[in-house]
Amino acid sequence: MEEKQKTNNNYSCIGNSCYRTINRSNNSILFSAPNVQDGTSSTIKTYLENWYSTNFSEYDNLIANTRYCNDTTSVSKPINSPESGDNYGAYQRLRNNNPQPIFSCPNTTKTYGGEYDLKIGLLTADEIVFAGGSIYSSNETFYLKYETAYWLSSPYDSVNMDVSPNVFLFNDSNRLYYNRSKTSLSVIPVINLKSDILYTSGDGTKSSPYVVQAN
Repeated sequence: MEEKQKTNNNYSCIGNSCYRTINRSNNSILFSAPNVQDGTSSTIKTYLENWYSTNFSEYDNLIANTRYCNDTTSVSKPINSPESGDNYGAYQRLRNNNPQPIFSCPNTTKTYGGEYDLKIGLLTADEIVFAGGSIYSSNETFYLKYETAYWLSSPYDSVNMDVSPNVFLFNDSNRLYYNRSKTSLSVIPVINLKSDILYTSGDGTKSSPYVVQAN
């Protein structure tokens, strides 16, 4: 995660180490789909877990296993649609003028997707909308914006499933968008502290980061 001396908001500290509570990685990686036949992890999951092991292994006892969502519920496109494939759950909820984001993770009948009990994950497209993001308009004051586009964990549709499925992202124009999963983009790893971790001080700014007790 970004170190304290960099100029960003929402900092927190564990012991003497200070990090951003939601981090941005400058490394571009591929969000390739897992091999559902043999259970192989996706490229992005492997990357996140390796990053966690390198940066947070000494704080592992403070970080909670959290249910991260990959909503693969879907509805087939209309027969008269010029494109084949399915629309995934977040597409159906968010790609309209009255988006209906949710915090829950719907049950899926797919052999892939659903909830994953992990120490590290990604934001969903629904969470971006709850925070003020949109498909149809740019939010210049959006606090999760970044100078480059970054992947979200929500699949968009399976139009290009023969090549690679489309996945939601937040782009450098400060809007929700999508791209094929074979595209290289940045990521924002997300962690959650355990509920019994003690907060000691701070307001989340660079000059006064949140500080939690390390042990």
